[in-house]
Amino acid sequence: MNTTPYANSLFEQPWWLDIVAPGEWREVVVKNEAGETIARMPYVLKGGAVRMPPLTQTLGIWMAPEIRNDYGKQKTAINEIFAKLPSCRAIEQSLSPTNGYVLPFRWLDCRLEPNFTYRLTDLSDCAGIYQRFNKTAKKNIKAAKNKTAIYSEARPDTLLDLLDKTFEAQNRKNPLPKELIRKIMEVCGATEHGIYLEARDSEQNVHSCAYFVYDEDACYYLLGASNSRFRSSGAQSLVLWEGIQFAAEHSRVFDFEGSMVEGIENFFRQFGGVCTPYYTISRRNFLGEILLATKPRVKRLLGYKI
Repeated sequence: MNTTPYANSLFEQPWWLDIVAPGEWREVVVKNEAGETIARMPYVLKGGAVRMPPLTQTLGIWMAPEIRNDYGKQKTAINEIFAKLPSCRAIEQSLSPTNGYVLPFRWLDCRLEPNFTYRLTDLSDCAGIYQRFNKTAKKNIKAAKNKTAIYSEARPDTLLDLLDKTFEAQNRKNPLPKELIRKIMEVCGATEHGIYLEARDSEQNVHSCAYFVYDEDACYYLLGASNSRFRSSGAQSLVLWEGIQFAAEHSRVFDFEGSMVEGIENFFRQFGGVCTPYYTISRRNFLGEILLATKPRVKRLLGYKI
């Protein structure tokens, strides 16, 4: 498996990018005078624009410890990275939460948009983590344990079917690329970078399921879906709790891959994680800026939750 030490997360690894953006991803590397890599930003060039690949939370910028706490050196590295990017009509890249110093991007004429995820940053004490869940999460987990059991045999068709039903409940068509999901589950399952969990009752009804991807640094709640027929069973909370316990044995951090949708944020907040910001940087032409400004209003008119 093609890996690099110059990565903040598994999403920046060559093997992941080969799955989600085969033949489309590149990287910019900055070296010091000794020829050592001090910064790296992988990116995807598609349709003449730098875009985020699907099912990928963040991409770069990885920075070496020697410049991580030096704003001047970070600024120099960011400027060099942008100077090495190919000429393109637009840029949109979500940066790692480790990239807290984002002022240089403003000076490079980029728009900065904050995003938020929830993280459990210390998985060493699962009992303590559970105690910090709110009453609703604990109640749902207890209820689901009485109605369902957890299974971990990977079943892509089940996940894809429940994803379709989840979007149907929102009067939306599932926009997620199904063959890509199958490929992620195939590769990550074979290389011990992914696990599928589902809550199933005695009649073999699947109440909720999820797919998690992980490495030694972090475990991510990549995909989750539930059957609206069993919404009150609490199974989604149980699946997440099982995922957190799995993460405690394999990773240092659990990331809920947080959503900006109010209802989803409320659900994730029940598990006592730390609200963690990360930034999307973007640069577009005049027409692109107009489309970006009108996008939230169009979504509201279509009835999307934003």
